[in-house]
Amino acid sequence: MNSKYLKALGVLILLLLMTFIVAFIIDDALSLILMKDEIRFSGTVVMVVMSSPLLLYSLSGSVFFFIFDRLPKFNKIVVKYLSRLMIASFIIGFPISFYVDYKLKSDGYLTCDKLSWMSPTTYVKDLSLCK
Repeated sequence: MNSKYLKALGVLILLLLMTFIVAFIIDDALSLILMKDEIRFSGTVVMVVMSSPLLLYSLSGSVFFFIFDRLPKFNKIVVKYLSRLMIASFIIGFPISFYVDYKLKSDGYLTCDKLSWMSPTTYVKDLSLCK
């Protein structure tokens, strides 16, 4: 078996793993959009949601490169704009987090105790929903 196919398989596994992780984070973002009774949110959610197109494109572009031995046609343009989106996500992630915290607390949501300082904040309508 050629090593380029082994590399492509490894990158494909990473792509599937990344897609699985992003799906969980998008679920947190959807709970905010739908204003569910339990919302988990932090600045990291914004950053990952806005950076995921670049990460997914990079991994899928790697599979393309290993299989066809060339880069996709408009690779530089796509990477340029997706990188700008990722940088913007880092800049606006924290201010959005502060605004969401203010908005949810003014709408009557309460915060649960955090498990660690890195875990996202959990907002609930009723404290009995805290686990």
